[in-house]
Amino acid sequence: MTRSFPQLASFALALVTAYAGLATAGPRSPGQIPAPQSIREAVEPDEPVVPPRLAAPFAAQTWPQRVAARLADVSARANSRAWTADPTDDASLRRKLAELVRRAGAGVAVHVADLDEGTWLFDQNGAARLNPASNQKVLTAIAALELLGPDYRFETRLVRDGDALVLIGDGDPSLQLQGLHALASKALAAEALAGVRRIVIDERAFSPERLGPGYEEPPGPGPSYLAPSGALSLSFNTVETTVRTDGATVHVEVTPASGHVTLVNKARPLRGRALEVTSTCEDGRTVLTVTGAAKRKPSTVRRRICDPGKFAGEAFAAVLHELGGPLLPVESGAASAHAREVASLVSPPLAQILASALKYSNNFTSEQVVRTLGRRMSGEPGSWDNGRAALKAFWRAAGNDPRELQPENGSGLSLRGRVSARGLVRVLALARDEGAAAASIVPALAGAGGEGTLRLRMPGGRGRVRGKTGTIGGVSALSGIAATPDGRRALGFSVLINGKNLAMPRSRRLQDRIVQTLLDHLDAG
Repeated sequence: MTRSFPQLASFALALVTAYAGLATAGPRSPGQIPAPQSIREAVEPDEPVVPPRLAAPFAAQTWPQRVAARLADVSARANSRAWTADPTDDASLRRKLAELVRRAGAGVAVHVADLDEGTWLFDQNGAARLNPASNQKVLTAIAALELLGPDYRFETRLVRDGDALVLIGDGDPSLQLQGLHALASKALAAEALAGVRRIVIDERAFSPERLGPGYEEPPGPGPSYLAPSGALSLSFNTVETTVRTDGATVHVEVTPASGHVTLVNKARPLRGRALEVTSTCEDGRTVLTVTGAAKRKPSTVRRRICDPGKFAGEAFAAVLHELGGPLLPVESGAASAHAREVASLVSPPLAQILASALKYSNNFTSEQVVRTLGRRMSGEPGSWDNGRAALKAFWRAAGNDPRELQPENGSGLSLRGRVSARGLVRVLALARDEGAAAASIVPALAGAGGEGTLRLRMPGGRGRVRGKTGTIGGVSALSGIAATPDGRRALGFSVLINGKNLAMPRSRRLQDRIVQTLLDHLDAG
């Protein structure tokens, strides 16, 4: 049994490349994983793509009902694969992989399977529960694609409620300053500001928690990879701080501008200790402190903010004032049932949004998505509790042993999260089903020798290997898909390496050699 890449993949690929500014014209490069013709000639940008078998009843279902139906669909597809040992018994491949793994010592789990035939080719500790680091994002992304749909969109709404403009968050991970400009412009054009005295931020789509489990409160500079999560979030809940000097004065620019952020500039021109920008939370506000020596060449860093809703709300207030509206105070609250919609902003499709989480390992996006999953499955505000429940339900539907999964959050930034290499490969197998929503993950993954976190690795696998890296202290991981040049056959692989004194370069070399061995096997077959 051989499956070509699902037709949906070409549509998803176009979305992802356009969003990332990577779309090019011209013929396909030799060896690139091909994607067959799109499912239809044209798709309206705001029109969701619903599989024909679900189209009629789907629209009338509640979200928990939709998720339940899709879990059943995933389970039926997963059960079509027997996951037995490869009947051809390729001893040569097994010997080569076994020798590579033997040299690596303990703490290594490797699983390789033919995703189309539903057979496994090699397994070393494949059922062992190991820390996957950011390989957790593969599970989160495929679960979201299958249960929400690759066309799922977040909607940020602006409503008028008495004397307030209420900004209602929907968990959108992709909201940027341009989106707030669009909402403010629509409000002004609709003449919706008469009598407005305040801006209210409504964050009821998510529970109140901001930092995911496993995220420790950082004592250091407030790095962007530890950004908080919130129903109303802006610019990945980070600010970009640019510092430069003309020799006499130090200039600091903070983007996006928000009254939630206070700048303390202690930097000196040209001379002094190294420049440092730190972000701290003080009395519910974000305080950016700049110290050290500023140079003539601009230096830019990203730092996390403290309160996502207040950050976005104050930024919206600044944009509204900049466009000619009044400068309004910002407070937390909730829109009433009688509120009147003024404007809305719809996000790009989920398949497009996930590219940042996978290609460049964006933790924030994965946490927003897992909370959205929990919200849609449970009908309650999105939390890490119901998000984990959604991941576990999906894991079981994909045919996996529940004992092989212990998720802590959606991104894998965790010392306690555990998953099996075998289970990750079986989840990846869903991407090979004809017409599957999971197929959208393939172009969103990093490409060997091409883009994302694999751009400097395995140049010989360019166009044939898509994967997700994972690295934290004591953990190195790589999971993905290796395909023949024509894309007609694909092997799924997961290599999870855990160790107290792990040598990262050595671990990555092992992963690359395993993948190259798979490519050689595909070429010889």
